[in-house]
Amino acid sequence: MYKKILIVALLAYAIFGSGLLDMLDKPAPKPEPPPAKILNIDTPSTSVLNRVKIFSNMVTDPTDRAKLAIFNYEFANRVASYNANSQQVNDVYTLAGKTFFKNTLVDKYDGLAEKITGILKHVMGDENHELSQDEKNKLKEYFLGIAWVLVQGG
Repeated sequence: MYKKILIVALLAYAIFGSGLLDMLDKPAPKPEPPPAKILNIDTPSTSVLNRVKIFSNMVTDPTDRAKLAIFNYEFANRVASYNANSQQVNDVYTLAGKTFFKNTLVDKYDGLAEKITGILKHVMGDENHELSQDEKNKLKEYFLGIAWVLVQGG
């Protein structure tokens, strides 16, 4: 009986070769990790989300979405420390956008500039004035919200 088992084992080894034993020693393949997020942003509040979710549907190109998300994320994290009036903040956003994007977004997304201007006016109003820390914090919240919806897809 033992001889028959040994003969079968040797025949199997002879037919399948050493690859049979190698399969037993190989570790199971590890699952690939999910793709890394380009930005780590907390979920915005419902009021912010309701105002900025339009950006998710407006910007369709994945590369533009990523670039806009990064741009708005950086602006949001910097605006809270600015010592500026509302016109200066508007100018910084506009000039930084022109420098960063060059002409790649000009006339590409209908209404994008107007929606950004709407967020700025919603927080800062129409009159030029020195921004309070509360206004700067709200700008940060809204522009982080824009970045979030662009990364998350709405």
